[in-house]
Amino acid sequence: MFSCILFDLDGTISDPKQGICGCVQYALRRFGIEEPELDRLEPFIGPPLAESFMKYYNFTAEQAQEAVEKYRERFSVTGKYENVLYPGMGALLHDLKASGATLAIASSKPTVYVEDILVHFGIREYFDIVVGSELDGRRVHKEEVVAEVLSQLAARGESDPDKMVMIGDRSFDVEGAKAIGAHCIAVSYGYAQPGELENAGAEIIVRDVEGLRSVLLGGTQAGNSAQAGSGTQAGRDTQAGNSAATGSNSLSERYRGSAAKMKTKSGQFWSAVGTSALAMFAYYVISLLISSVILTAVSIVYAIGLQELEGSSYNFWLNVASALSTFGAFIICYGIWHKKIRFHSIKEIDKLSIVPMVILAAAIAIGMNGVLTLTELYRFSPTFQRVSEMQFDTPVWLGIISYGILAPLGEEIVFRGVVYGQLRKVLKVPFAVVLSGLAFGLFHGNLVQAVYATVIGCLLALVYEWYGTIAAPMLFHSVANLFVYVMLELLPFGGVFLSVPSCVLFLVLSAGSLFLLWMLQGKAASRQKG
Repeated sequence: MFSCILFDLDGTISDPKQGICGCVQYALRRFGIEEPELDRLEPFIGPPLAESFMKYYNFTAEQAQEAVEKYRERFSVTGKYENVLYPGMGALLHDLKASGATLAIASSKPTVYVEDILVHFGIREYFDIVVGSELDGRRVHKEEVVAEVLSQLAARGESDPDKMVMIGDRSFDVEGAKAIGAHCIAVSYGYAQPGELENAGAEIIVRDVEGLRSVLLGGTQAGNSAQAGSGTQAGRDTQAGNSAATGSNSLSERYRGSAAKMKTKSGQFWSAVGTSALAMFAYYVISLLISSVILTAVSIVYAIGLQELEGSSYNFWLNVASALSTFGAFIICYGIWHKKIRFHSIKEIDKLSIVPMVILAAAIAIGMNGVLTLTELYRFSPTFQRVSEMQFDTPVWLGIISYGILAPLGEEIVFRGVVYGQLRKVLKVPFAVVLSGLAFGLFHGNLVQAVYATVIGCLLALVYEWYGTIAAPMLFHSVANLFVYVMLELLPFGGVFLSVPSCVLFLVLSAGSLFLLWMLQGKAASRQKG
């Protein structure tokens, strides 16, 4: 067992969303900004406030400081009490203290507020050391906070980092532990973005307080609630001496894999697959039902007027039905799964990278259409020929609305927001990208569109991963669809783009744009990490 356990506060011991996000709303109003959705303000939970105001609302340093002061105006009176302990946390702290461990708080929140909150919840007595930031702006970064905790522990004669563990819900907590050479356990029930804790290098990730109890105190629940982070194995020897006997004190050896752990990871994988399949099925069924209702109604109207619904008229109403069914499915799926989707990025985005992203979307769309046309793959897919005839036998305005706006909205919510988002939680990025791309391709139901959509789907997943917001793949998808629709179908010389030289040119342009996009996003990520 660890002799010193450092806890983050927000998102780890208690859920502060109502208080923090409510106070951020209050501060933003000072600048004439109304933000009614608390969910959009979740990225403020954890990092230093001033930095968050500058990152997410482009405040200057002076404006950010004014916003922090306005935030504290409400937080010091009301916000700090709009908070709730996670179920089982009080009992866990009691039992950890009873076991003889030294407990400490390492929070980016000002120490004076941390003390008030701990007293409010009746858990102050469990902590030997409480360290937070200072109201004057000093010691706001987690590395500085953890270093101060280590200093105070050293004064007590407890300065061995290998016997310490930091517990938190954000990458900042993992990095703070690494800064002093301590172990780290991340909790996924807090406010980390998908993949954040794994990418930060968390050694163990637990999904609830019971899992945290199992890892820290032992028990039968570890296999159900804990998972390994960054490739380490889970499971815990009941005696600390067991791992010492192996000649290493590393967490990866202290927590060895077990059959129960493997079962848990398998369960998490199939849960993600199940959620993804459910979203795809719901999107398909809802679209089919709405489309069927509309076409049935139109057919009845035509029958009453003793007219035949066929040819161009049929294709027109089929496109109308497709557009409305896509919009309906988008609204319903958004309502069900919007909490699982990243709308507001916490990543630093290089705005210049939008240029190669748009070029990539247009170039790969034309290039892939060229490949599929030149290989005459459509000859093996009568279904595609019928779908293609229907899609392009429609007024321009309807085609733009349907394929350039509504289809990207609906399909991105489901296939990137839900499918890729779920797979990303249980798989590494390359595997999640490929599997989500294959799902997107197979969903289209014919050979030609399956090949095209698989390639585009993989790129859309990468864009979602790099930008951290669903708006990015929506833009990419819209550009790709509109470029194909305009260049190949509306322009009289569109066939020129389907020649071998043109195909090669656009594929090379795609590769170059992808490389440039990767470089720009990599530099942005490095700046943010630094």
